[in-house]
Amino acid sequence: MYYLPQTQVISLTTITRQRYLPVPGQVLVNVGDRVEPTTPVARAILPGEYRILNVASALGVRESDADKYLVKKVGQQVKKGERIAVRRGLFFPRVCRAPADGFIAASGGGRVLLETLSPLYEVLAHLKGRVVSLRPNYGVVIETVGALVEGLWGTGGESLGVIKVLTESADEPLDAEKLTTEFGGAVIVGGLTADKAALKQAVHIEARGMVLGSLDASLRAMAADLPFPLIVTEGMGRIPMAGPIFDLLKEYDGSEASLSGKTSTRWGVVRPEIIIPQVGKSAPPSQERRLLPPDIGLTVRIISQPYQGAVGVITDLPYWPQEVDSGARLKVARVDLGDEGVVSVPLANLELLRM
Repeated sequence: MYYLPQTQVISLTTITRQRYLPVPGQVLVNVGDRVEPTTPVARAILPGEYRILNVASALGVRESDADKYLVKKVGQQVKKGERIAVRRGLFFPRVCRAPADGFIAASGGGRVLLETLSPLYEVLAHLKGRVVSLRPNYGVVIETVGALVEGLWGTGGESLGVIKVLTESADEPLDAEKLTTEFGGAVIVGGLTADKAALKQAVHIEARGMVLGSLDASLRAMAADLPFPLIVTEGMGRIPMAGPIFDLLKEYDGSEASLSGKTSTRWGVVRPEIIIPQVGKSAPPSQERRLLPPDIGLTVRIISQPYQGAVGVITDLPYWPQEVDSGARLKVARVDLGDEGVVSVPLANLELLRM
């Protein structure tokens, strides 16, 4: 049986997210605590890097003689630039210095092994909500009630800002002229796409994030270097944002949102997402993400041309394969696109919108 891929576009639901350290550390909150997006919930010191320093070469001595010039012994801590070994000369000394903060892990053979110190690593809550469970030494699970929108592609890490929808419709491109300084620190939402000038202007006004329907493939490298997350809901090219997604984001214009541009298609799919907490509201528990076969009445999005990005409702599922534009005979669904009428679309070109 064929199952439809899914994208979540939910106006109000219960959302839970794990916030874990990559290594054992200290959990800073308790079950039941209320947290803000910027609340640290766990911290740890990450393992340092190891660097091999060629003391013999730096001092100009034989490897067997290098140890007697050491001024720092194994186990001792050193600061960046501090002397590790010194050989007095006739006119000036020859010195081997620490390239970073750390401590001497080992020495021998004319070399020193330096283990560098890592800065304290903290995991923030990222969401406004409540701690519902702990994983000792690693982190917590946070629950919130709010809106959830999944993107198709994204870049950048996590961010927080107030949503500002700057286009009137889902098929309107985002122009640089709209990105004035009054929107600094906001999550900018556009309809169709944005050009290079708009991306540069968003950096200039210090936007906290950007959500677009699509993006020209030539701008992917530039998007990856942006100092904030960028989320694309439909794909590469010039594709209007899906109506239900644009309408939901417009509904929450002015609300604070947590963004994640993290995207992965390997070792467990990770989708970029926009979470808009609505503290104080009640919502049904989050639904299990079950695979669903095509069925009459489901709301779907078309993910290929000529109707890419269009959203409609399945009205019929012919039993026998049908001939499509390429000449192949495939299983299709009849999808009602409203004003555009009913079209036949191969099942492989459909995606379920969970709303």
